[in-house]
This record gives sequence, C-alpha cells and structure tokens, in this order.
Amino acid sequence: MKLAITTIAALIAAVGFAADAPVKTPGSNEKIDRLVRESIPSCPDAKVSHAELPNKLPMNFNGTLVRIESERGSCQGQYISVSTPNGGYFFGIPWYLSDEDGKTIEDRLTAFTWRNMQENFTPIVDRNRTPYGLFKVTLMQTTERGKIPIEGEIDPDGRVFFFGHFHPQTADLRVERAKAFEPFFAATPKVGAASPVVTVIEFSDFECPSCKHAAHYLDPIMAKHGDKVRYVRFDVPLISHHPWAFAASMAGRAIYRQKPEAFWDYKKAVYENQDQLTSFTFDDFARNFAKDHDLNLDKYDADIASEAIRDDILKGVGAAFSNDVRATPTYIVNGSIVDPGDEGKDLAQFVESLLAR
Repeated sequence: MKLAITTIAALIAAVGFAADAPVKTPGSNEKIDRLVRESIPSCPDAKVSHAELPNKLPMNFNGTLVRIESERGSCQGQYISVSTPNGGYFFGIPWYLSDEDGKTIEDRLTAFTWRNMQENFTPIVDRNRTPYGLFKVTLMQTTERGKIPIEGEIDPDGRVFFFGHFHPQTADLRVERAKAFEPFFAATPKVGAASPVVTVIEFSDFECPSCKHAAHYLDPIMAKHGDKVRYVRFDVPLISHHPWAFAASMAGRAIYRQKPEAFWDYKKAVYENQDQLTSFTFDDFARNFAKDHDLNLDKYDADIASEAIRDDILKGVGAAFSNDVRATPTYIVNGSIVDPGDEGKDLAQFVESLLAR
C-alpha cells in the first residue's frame, strides 16, 4: 500500500520540496554516491538525479535533493542526502519546523505534527548532543492500540527534524539498516535457514490488499533456497487505516508462540478471507483457527491480552517507520530495500544474485 502510512504521507507533503528546483550533478564524491546507492530502493529501471535544496540545513551541513524516477510506483520518490563536516550522513525526509511557534523543541514538534497530520505525538528530546551536534528525539505517536515510538534527530535550534538517524559515512548503510530489526527477530515469525546466507524481511499488514497480492512472493524462493534463505515476516499493522490489522498481528503472534508451523497456515487463511473479515468478526475467526489447530486456548487468550506482545509489535512498527519502511509490503534483503517487481520476479532475482556471489 504505497504511502498508506499517514505519518509518512503527511511529512512528505510538509517538507516543501520545490518542484522546479534546477537539476544538477554534484561534484564527484564516491563516498556519498555509495551511500546514496545503499539508501535507495533496488529497482532495475530507476534513474537517479540531483537538485539543489530548496530549504536550508543546519549550519555547515551539506545536502542535495535526490530524485528517483521509475515506472514502478514503489520506486519513485525524492529524498534529501545530507553530510556533516565531521563525517555523518543522513538520507531521508526531514521536517522543516521554521514556521512553527513554540518556546521549546517539544512545543515546535507538537505543533508541527498536529498541524500537518492532525495526530497526537509526544516528543521526548535527549539534549545530550550526538557526535554530529544533534539531539536525539523519540516521537511517541498515540494510537488506540498504544504508543508507537518513532525516532529521529533535531538541530539544537529546533528548525530541522531528521526523520531517522545519521550514520558514519564509513558505515555500510545496508548493515546498519539490517541491525535495526535484529532485536525483534526472536519473537517475529520466521522460517528457513538457521544460519542464512540471505535474510528477507517482509514488512506486511494483514488487512492490506497489496500485501494479500504479494503474499506468495516468498513461496518459490523458500521452496528453492530454504536451506540458505531466512524469511522473516515483520508486522506493520497500519492502525489508522485498518481497523482489524493489529488484532490480526496479535493473533498471529499468539499462534506462532504455540505452533510456529501453524502461523503460515494462519497467514494464508487471513489473506484468503481478507475481503470478508471485519473488526466485528475477526476475533472469532482467529480464535476458531486456534481451536481448529489444537492450540491451548487459555494460553492463546492470555497472549492475545498480553501487554508485552502488544508493546513489542508497537515498537516494531516504530522501528520500521524510523528505518526507511515507507509502505506495506516492503522487502529488505540483507539490508537492501528491494522492489519486488511484477509478481515478485525482481525480488527473486535479487536473492539469486546474492546467492551466486
């Protein structure tokens, strides 16, 4: 579901990119060019161009507007590539808070998010400076299911909020991206190789029609390379848009905790019945599935009500938003964002290319 995430859609509109900014090719910088390549989605037909920034960055920060053109809608986009004087790098979509009133950074962020998104966020600002002179920020997004922690960094004047994080220019951004999700793997449904050559993370939502269409993309990959590939299904329920998606994630975790192999049947059953399910019927549907698969229903009910499982899913959603996941489904393969292509063909080819090395 392209840009179905309210937060992401709103912030893109709020950035204020100039549509007619003059295109130019920056001076050759192999290090920055590499970082841009590691940041953008892998799309065979993508064309990348650069433009001057229409907005000011913090003092001594340098950046360009990066445009990605492609016939694939999921590949298109425009982002900002930013470097700091002491070796930091950011690629993403900053928020410009220059028009916001407020005595504190917290006030300015609260005003910005409400004005642009009509949603409640509580900013938590760590005023210990990062190596790049910024403050770390956690935006706690209030939802009916709980609070989602979304991370970023802001300049001490409170003028530019960088959605996500700066990394050392010497780092491999694919490795950095992959590391961000590893803490969630213990509880997240996964199948395949225990010591994989390739790890495919699928960020998905049970109520998302695009996710239903893509639900089979990993099947041929795992059938052919299950001894070398690990498939991780990462829950990103779009709570504001899909009323039963979070309940489906909770039920999936409860099933996986008792019978991991049954989870994959559950995933198939949910997508097969997606058009008929509602927020009024879903709980009975999931519990009947658990009963039919001989799960301990007392344990299932306890897991469905578990605050720890709920919070783990919410933290995972925040980690996804904070680390370049802009839509569902999204595929990250060994840290690279990969457009799956028609019927998953480009995803399969990307995995094959890694296995062939």
